[in-house]
Amino acid sequence: MKPLYLFPNLFTASSIFLGMMGVFYAARGSFVSACWFVVACLVLDGLDGRVARLTNTTSKFGLEFDSLADVVAFGAAPSIIAYFYVGHTYGRVGMAACALFVIFGAIRLARFNVTTQTADPYSFIGIPIPTGAVLVVLAILLDHKYGLFKAQHGHLMLAYIVFLGVMMVSNIRYPNFKKVRWNLKLFIVLLIFLLLVFIYPLEVLSSFMFAYLCYGIVRWLFVMSKILLKRKH
Repeated sequence: MKPLYLFPNLFTASSIFLGMMGVFYAARGSFVSACWFVVACLVLDGLDGRVARLTNTTSKFGLEFDSLADVVAFGAAPSIIAYFYVGHTYGRVGMAACALFVIFGAIRLARFNVTTQTADPYSFIGIPIPTGAVLVVLAILLDHKYGLFKAQHGHLMLAYIVFLGVMMVSNIRYPNFKKVRWNLKLFIVLLIFLLLVFIYPLEVLSSFMFAYLCYGIVRWLFVMSKILLKRKH
């Protein structure tokens, strides 16, 4: 393997490392740090593929390594963090809910790997596992800051985690933003978004990610309603 080929894989390895750091921090009760480690994994996951394409160092090894890294950083890590945060108080139900997220995430990755050549290049089928993982940890961060669920309604968080797992293996399509054409207006919008993230990182990121989750569901409901109306007529 040439030294240049190692460069994008360093980002992938770093994603695994930060995912494991999230698990270690959660084990000792540092949930805020643990969750932000998973969010950082999302950044690294977005960089490894782009770096490989820019340096023309894409390889089958890199693709397989990236999938295995995703299982750790975006499957096992958020699931274990969620278990330490709320799942352990519900016994086997908590274990099952958190374990299902990992299983569905692995299925999502396997389906993505075998359908890459035939699927629509401009959309995802089901929410990607990095998105699901970040949605889990953002919910934990929001609950830790505002006390939304854990105190009295921890079971709702477990249901939410299972729901995200189901969304990963669903046939609901989500945009991957490959069609986006960069221009000055979009650059200004992105700049404003990044400034807002800098000021209110948790609130802005949560709003964006939850809006993305809801977009696919609303779009799917709209398409299904149109199909049902056509059948009636």
